[in-house]
Amino acid sequence: MRRRNLLLASLAAAAAGGAGARAQTFPSQPIHIVVPFPPGGGTDALARAIQEPFQKAIGQTVVIDNKGGGGGSIAHEVVAKAQPDGYTVLFSSNNQMLLPYMIARLSFDPASFVPIGFVAKQESVFVGSADAPWKDLKEITEAARAKPGDVQYGTAGVGTPMHLATERYALLNKIKLTHVPFRGTGPLVTDLLGGHVKLGMSSVTSVAQHLVNGKLRAYGMAAPERAPSAPDIATFKELGLGDIDGTIVYTLIAPPGTPPAIVAKLNAALNASVATPEMREDLRKRGFVAMGGTPEELGRWTAVQAPIWGPVLQAAGVKPE
Repeated sequence: MRRRNLLLASLAAAAAGGAGARAQTFPSQPIHIVVPFPPGGGTDALARAIQEPFQKAIGQTVVIDNKGGGGGSIAHEVVAKAQPDGYTVLFSSNNQMLLPYMIARLSFDPASFVPIGFVAKQESVFVGSADAPWKDLKEITEAARAKPGDVQYGTAGVGTPMHLATERYALLNKIKLTHVPFRGTGPLVTDLLGGHVKLGMSSVTSVAQHLVNGKLRAYGMAAPERAPSAPDIATFKELGLGDIDGTIVYTLIAPPGTPPAIVAKLNAALNASVATPEMREDLRKRGFVAMGGTPEELGRWTAVQAPIWGPVLQAAGVKPE
């Protein structure tokens, strides 16, 4: 028994030593940031905005890998099964802990990811195509109340902050809307511009230029306050339709089992990427608010998302598939 315990202790020490060595040499190869949505949306835009400063801070090439679909579950699965060596990380958001409400047989535990840190946040806005028949949000509400389910709206996917915010709007105003999920905000905006879908809840960044040139119209800001990047758009609350918050919080997380020393290096590089006045101003112009913070802060925030938003998904009739 004594010899067995000594052997186990030796193996554990060797494993710890190997992890320590990996952390000391990290990073020695390119780091891949997996983005859960296709190019063209707000998530992709933010990932690419921090790509260069992150490269400088970490001292290694950073590659953006877009893996859209499944409301973000496909990208989460890829990273959950990746080697926990810091070379594959995930650009996640609010819906991480809501995946069990949407996917019946997940092959991973959303709570098992290792938090790295907050990246940034931005508001969501309810918009319509140029030929949408409603002049304002109250008209949309009245139309949905008159014909339950007849009014359709699109989002970047089931369980996204945009989807949750719109369903909360429906819940508070006792109306029924029909959700049309897209594989990311980019495809949603394309269909909005083409008039194939008349309404959508989108990140501000993804539609800002189209609101300015009149190709899309804004109905309401889904945020506690008006967005600094779009101060003329009133909030749902100001319009008397409820306290609707579709703020998108973007985060960076790592595969389960990623060593703390590697997480610390990634966190330091992330915080450095968003901390400079130049970067904060660049993100502000893009419609984002830079964040940063510790892995522990992100872990605590992530843990409360499901209790807050799970009931909204259930009220909307979303069932795991």
